[in-house]
Amino acid sequence: MRDDPMIRAVRARAFTVPTDAPESDGTYAWDKTTIVVVHVEAAGETGLGYSYTDASVAPLIEATLATRLSGLSVFDIPHANAVLWGAVRNLGRSGLATSAISALDTALWDLKARLLGLPLATLFGRVRERAEIYGSGGFTTYDDRQLREQLEAFVARDGCRAVKMKIGSEPERDPARMAAVKDVIGDAELYIDANGAFTPKRALAMARAVEPFGVAWFEEPVTSDDPDGMAFVRAAAPAG
Repeated sequence: MRDDPMIRAVRARAFTVPTDAPESDGTYAWDKTTIVVVHVEAAGETGLGYSYTDASVAPLIEATLATRLSGLSVFDIPHANAVLWGAVRNLGRSGLATSAISALDTALWDLKARLLGLPLATLFGRVRERAEIYGSGGFTTYDDRQLREQLEAFVARDGCRAVKMKIGSEPERDPARMAAVKDVIGDAELYIDANGAFTPKRALAMARAVEPFGVAWFEEPVTSDDPDGMAFVRAAAPAG
């Protein structure tokens, strides 16, 4: 369409936020988080996107990718994505480049929804009227007191009907940690996330060990780069 709103400006900034205490999951430890925030402007509106990544993604966007988007139609997001993927051909398409394009893609969809006066969920299309939330935390660096206090607050204070905790850095402790959590969350569902810490057979052993705690969701028991391992755990793990 000749009168489509055109992208006029793209801005990116990086922010690093310290955590209140050291945090870790089954495969990684950190004491701060970096987020790159993107704004894309067209026709008097601004779309917002972001990606948790390295701060170097912000100059990558502003120096390399922003000019490629200038003048493109906001409404033709597949074309904009094709242009962006072409721009990083010689940089490598995984890792930082993917993080940059992800933030821009999110901002473009947000901008399109604003220009059309629609909620983003309506623009995408939805299959249900509501979605349940869950409280996510329970880092493996937490002692039992911190773990219980945080997950109990997700239920009692925030109204979550499910909570998720990290496992995998000390697998021998995980069943006791889950028992401590189940004691305070009442009827709320318990989810666990190993962040790819296990081999398929060790993940299966953990799935069997936690069966008494009624775990309703076991996230990334093995690395997401191992679809065969994922399929093995899914097929062999206890029902439910």
